[in-house]
Amino acid sequence: MKIRTKVIALFSAISVIYIVSFALYVSYFTKDSLQTKFYHRLEENATIVGNHTIQNDAYNNKVYYEVTRKYLRQLAEGKDYLLRIVKGHTDLRYKPDLPLPDSFYEEAIVKGKVQFLHHKTSYVGMYFVDSLHQENLLVISEGIDEYGHDEQQMLDHTLLTGGLFAIILVFLLAFYFSNRLLAPINAINKELTQVDISNLDKRVKNKYSNEEDEIGVLISNFNAMMKRLDISVKSQQSFIGNASHSLRTPLTIIGGEAELALQHLDKTNEAYYSVEAIAKHAAKMNLIINNLLLLSRTGFDGKIENKQWIRIDELLYEVQKSEKSMNPDCEIFLDYSHIPEDSSEMNIFVNLDLFYIAFSNIVSNACKYGNNKTVTISLVCHLNLVVVKISDHGIGIPLHDQPHIFDSFYRASNVGAIYGNGLGLVLAKHIFELHQAILSVSSIENKGTSVSVYIPK
Repeated sequence: MKIRTKVIALFSAISVIYIVSFALYVSYFTKDSLQTKFYHRLEENATIVGNHTIQNDAYNNKVYYEVTRKYLRQLAEGKDYLLRIVKGHTDLRYKPDLPLPDSFYEEAIVKGKVQFLHHKTSYVGMYFVDSLHQENLLVISEGIDEYGHDEQQMLDHTLLTGGLFAIILVFLLAFYFSNRLLAPINAINKELTQVDISNLDKRVKNKYSNEEDEIGVLISNFNAMMKRLDISVKSQQSFIGNASHSLRTPLTIIGGEAELALQHLDKTNEAYYSVEAIAKHAAKMNLIINNLLLLSRTGFDGKIENKQWIRIDELLYEVQKSEKSMNPDCEIFLDYSHIPEDSSEMNIFVNLDLFYIAFSNIVSNACKYGNNKTVTISLVCHLNLVVVKISDHGIGIPLHDQPHIFDSFYRASNVGAIYGNGLGLVLAKHIFELHQAILSVSSIENKGTSVSVYIPK
């Protein structure tokens, strides 16, 4: 999950919880307040009815009707029930047909006042000690708070619509502010996509923050790292250029002088084999240096120059021809049984010299480690892909060595005295990767190795 999505989700979730909690709080306590006020109205009504019944005078009649008219809207749906109770007793002569529990009457007589809610109907019981009559009085007032219920519904509707609007607004604000907060990071990522090994002198510009905040510190640290990396790569390039001249020149001289000395020495001379060894090792050292230089240079900028359309079958034929001249004892078979009739389907857009070196290294390895058995090079063309497979039936690669075959200078444990420098396969893989091609190796010890190259057209 992206950081922006996390920020929006977290901010929205916290806000929604707060809004819903606030709406529930307001709705609950408003409902409780309205219900409490309505109970007070019922108590006032019960008090007036009780006093009117006990005193039964003209003045209280007038007050009673005035109050009845005043609370007509709230109390119109209810009735008043008058129950006489013998003094000194708590039993009722009769109970009205009301949905009230027995505890309601008992509590009203004992405590003097009681409240009860059944669905929308509210009940209030008031107990009066009647000194003017032989029996005390219990007044039960009922009523439906239509006004309060309407107010509650309006409030709940307002809270619901307002809450939904607030949630939408919060989501939009979260989206807006997350974009604003992450804009510097998006800008940095956009600029970083333009940085590669060929332009390490590029620096990220700070357009969205100051140098003291976290983003500014991050940009400053990244630019400092790029500066150090740029210096390091330039030093490496300079070293390789100087090393190529410093090492290849004396090796060329040594090799040339050794070859010249061999022409003037007879094989019976004891020095002949020493000079021959010098010439061979000079050639090997020259090969190692050339591979190292090529491996390093192809990785400097990650770009390939001098690319052209070539026919892969012709390139493989040249590789076979060259390897046969260097290893006359190696039998190399080109399997072109699956090539298409249309030769244009075998065209690939690559650097010819680099591909020649890569395939030469693979074929050379197949010949060296193939136990003098036939090396097969097969070619298959698909719609958007060319597959080259190079197989031998030699010593193979031990299973524990296979994870390291693409490590520089690494050689399998079963190569014995067979000469190699551990760079050929590494260089080939690097060249193929620069062309977006894929190199895969499968091998079984003492049965052979198969190298497949998948080249996009």
